[in-house]
Amino acid sequence: MSSLFSGKVALVTGGGSGIGRAACQRLAMEGAEVVVADIDLAGAERTVELISGRGGHAVAIRADIAREEDNRAMFDLAESRFGGIDAAFLNAGTLQPYVPLEEVTLDIFDRLIGVNLRGTFMGVQQARARLRPGGACVVTASLAGVIGFAEAAAYSVSKHGLVGLVRSSAAAFAARGNRINAICPGMVLTAMTGNGGIETIDDPESLADPAYRGALTAQQIAEVALFLLGRRSAGINGQVQAVDAALLSAFPPIAELV
Repeated sequence: MSSLFSGKVALVTGGGSGIGRAACQRLAMEGAEVVVADIDLAGAERTVELISGRGGHAVAIRADIAREEDNRAMFDLAESRFGGIDAAFLNAGTLQPYVPLEEVTLDIFDRLIGVNLRGTFMGVQQARARLRPGGACVVTASLAGVIGFAEAAAYSVSKHGLVGLVRSSAAAFAARGNRINAICPGMVLTAMTGNGGIETIDDPESLADPAYRGALTAQQIAEVALFLLGRRSAGINGQVQAVDAALLSAFPPIAELV
């Protein structure tokens, strides 16, 4: 066990799989007590098992971030079980079917906005009100939040909204002695993207470099989230960090490094 988050309490939404599960495990390994929130309670409980197996402390809660009462409940749990909250990783979200704009129905659009944007907005409001001084919030946006996504327009709109939300919230967080930032992952090998789930955690000092413009692992994204949640990033607020193995670094794409 390390100690970067010793004595700290962290909340992770979407903690039952993928990036969220990796972040929960890494936060616990760094000494945090962790609230694992997910709409899939079994997945959240499995994450707690993985943390407990390493000697860490965590609790699971079923939370649908599209519901205001669920956003309150997960922060309530952090306070009642662990005494407060220092780090909020608002990572939960949903994808849409990959279809052209003309096939995006209002039901699809409303669901993406309701979960990804409205749901995260409610979490951000809770984090602003609940974080202890010196705390931080990180929101999972997407590369689709900084460029267009022709085959998933509603998803892209929701993630663009998150980028604006984070930038617009920085002053409110700073006024309370806290920070908020966003990460924008590229292609990540998780169940959400149809690539299965990985439960193991590697030594962060030995993580392999992804291929140029290639896919990343959930832990490679989670490590950046941990940095932004911790005190080592105290000078970063209201910023948006791409984590994309250089996917958007240049245009047109270069097939291979020369």
